[in-house]
Amino acid sequence: MSQTDQLAKNLAALNVKILTFEDLDGRDPGIDEENFGAQLATCPKSLNDVRKIVTWCAGASVSIVPQGGRTGLAGGAVTKQGQLIMMLDRMNTIRHIDVDAAIAIVDAGVTLSQLEDAVNEHGLTVGIDIAARGTCTIGGMVATNAGGGEAFRNGIMRNRVLGLEAVLPNGTVMSDLKQVIKANEGYDVKQLLIGSEGTLGIVTGVVLKLEPATSQRDTILAAVPNISSALAYCRRLRRAFGADLLAAEIMGQDFFSVTSDALGFNDHFGHLDGDVFVVVDVHKTQENDQLLDVLAASLEAGEINDAILAKNEQERKNIWLVREDTFLINDLFPDGCWFDISIPLAKLDEFERESRARLHKLDPDLRIFFMGHLGDGNLHYTIAKETSVIEMYDDISAVLYQGLTEMGGSFSAEHGIGTDKREALSKYGDAGKIEMMKAIKRAIDPQNIMNPNKVINAH
Repeated sequence: MSQTDQLAKNLAALNVKILTFEDLDGRDPGIDEENFGAQLATCPKSLNDVRKIVTWCAGASVSIVPQGGRTGLAGGAVTKQGQLIMMLDRMNTIRHIDVDAAIAIVDAGVTLSQLEDAVNEHGLTVGIDIAARGTCTIGGMVATNAGGGEAFRNGIMRNRVLGLEAVLPNGTVMSDLKQVIKANEGYDVKQLLIGSEGTLGIVTGVVLKLEPATSQRDTILAAVPNISSALAYCRRLRRAFGADLLAAEIMGQDFFSVTSDALGFNDHFGHLDGDVFVVVDVHKTQENDQLLDVLAASLEAGEINDAILAKNEQERKNIWLVREDTFLINDLFPDGCWFDISIPLAKLDEFERESRARLHKLDPDLRIFFMGHLGDGNLHYTIAKETSVIEMYDDISAVLYQGLTEMGGSFSAEHGIGTDKREALSKYGDAGKIEMMKAIKRAIDPQNIMNPNKVINAH
């Protein structure tokens, strides 16, 4: 009997649903040989199911890899034989929505879209949004400390969570489902679990702060001379609209043109010309004279070259599709290297210009595709050319990461460490911080059964 078969036989006594690779192969695009290398998954439906499974695994020294929507991009869901996958998508109950307090209590397997649709009925929004909204789960977003395009005004996942429920590596349940902002009860241990990528425990329930929903939006696509001008344009919008500036995203010219072409949108946006393109959403009011005045002032100041205001919902969706269909670049250049970095806004223009020059000095044929969140300085890069550059990853990353720490930025903005960026964490992370992380991991998970060898190697 194989190791996997023996594990499945032992788990059968727990009376929880078990799936094999054959059950899912070809049915779910998030299932592949890398993240389903363990060949075996449990599918709990309740907190008690999770507790039973973790307790059994702790006794048998079997490591567990939790999986939500499997939309992470850093290798945090990768598994191998001998491990057990815990799929949390069947734990998908919205437990409670408190409209007056503007909070929601949900199971970890609830998707972002599921929750957004539910709270929208009450004039509320989750306050965080990412392109994988239809698949990503709230538990996975907590585990990876998801960011997204609304972070500049509502914060990242760490700022949205009021309370957590989780199962720790020994099977103990931590139930801290606070529904209030003020709760000074010693160490805020839920913050250890947020962003831990399943290495310290398995999140099963979450209390989230909600925000008032804004259903009507004006969407503007602007062609801009450079990043410095884009920042000036964004500052002007913030001064004019404050909290009614709902989104501010940026795309490099190469990213915009290649993606627009791949989507067949070349004729959709006229003849906009700029080194970068900025998409913004502004709360739509009865009159948009103020918006037109701001755009006119930006044109006169040279902050933007030209702009289009979406005339209808379809045009608005098309503009956002160019920004959010980021996998088109990866499909066109499958042997490129991707990066997720954040740069202080004051350094953003300088960083982009200097890193571009260094990359072209490394190889003049490199193509640099970037897009990201102008509101908070988080840029996503794909570096590619007609032939593979995977073998150049170390050299390319060294160029992109040069000076980031010193200027107060980060080599890992919103997609976590997983397996892909462990080496970067070791090289660019603060040594004292890493030692604290290792000590916490060893203290909470002495057997190293929770998503081992992700983020850090502490044992």
